[in-house]
Amino acid sequence: MRKFDAWGISRLLFFIEDTKELAMKMCDGGIRDDDIDEKFVKDKIDAILGFAESLARQYHLQSTLDRVWAGGGPFYMTAHVRITWQELLNQLSVLRQAIEADLEKHLFVAVHPDKAKLVQQSDAWKPILQIVSGAAPDVEEALYCYALERNTAAVFHFMRAAEYGLRHLARKMRVTLTHRGHRQQIEFADWQKVITAIKNKITNALVTPPGPKRQAKLEMLSDAADHCLYMKDIWRNSISHARKPYKASEALSVLERVRDFMRFLVENFA
Repeated sequence: MRKFDAWGISRLLFFIEDTKELAMKMCDGGIRDDDIDEKFVKDKIDAILGFAESLARQYHLQSTLDRVWAGGGPFYMTAHVRITWQELLNQLSVLRQAIEADLEKHLFVAVHPDKAKLVQQSDAWKPILQIVSGAAPDVEEALYCYALERNTAAVFHFMRAAEYGLRHLARKMRVTLTHRGHRQQIEFADWQKVITAIKNKITNALVTPPGPKRQAKLEMLSDAADHCLYMKDIWRNSISHARKPYKASEALSVLERVRDFMRFLVENFA
């Protein structure tokens, strides 16, 4: 998803209209065919041209770019060879039309402010993704999907992100997996197998001498296993087998649960 600077476009259109108004006054004042001085070209016209070119390149406004690009756009070339007030008025009018034509070719989506805030505050995930870096692409996709109301897709990507967390946990606990008598990489094992191995680690911890350290360790490991099992039973089985679509409230619940799980990992298994 590409973020669109609607405020930037509105400012550009304001600058164009404001300058058009000035040009019309000059034309009405009887100096329509007078050359515009270099200072005005540099301070005012070049600012509009540069701003328009930047936005056109960023958002693929091809007709706009064709008119203003510094390498030979007709508006740019006219402004830097000789431009009168009448010509400036004409060029600004055509530029405005080009911008409108380009914008009509795009599809814009309005994101609810609460959802936009979640995407804009994605930095809150940075401490998590510094530890579980592989989850970064899916976290980003999940946040965008949620913002765009593609709730089932959001749940899918959050589950993928959680799976990276599960693998991280298994490695930190030095889980060993086998398949048909051979060592199996964690990436190729299903959730149930990894969770079972984690629970076996918890069982092994029971043989350590009783005391506060053992109790703290057991509670931490039990919390980890519960996190994984809860996500697997509630969401992953459904999302993997296309049992139902998800509502926005459910997607938000998944977001919060996965985030809590990942924070737990960062705090206890960094």
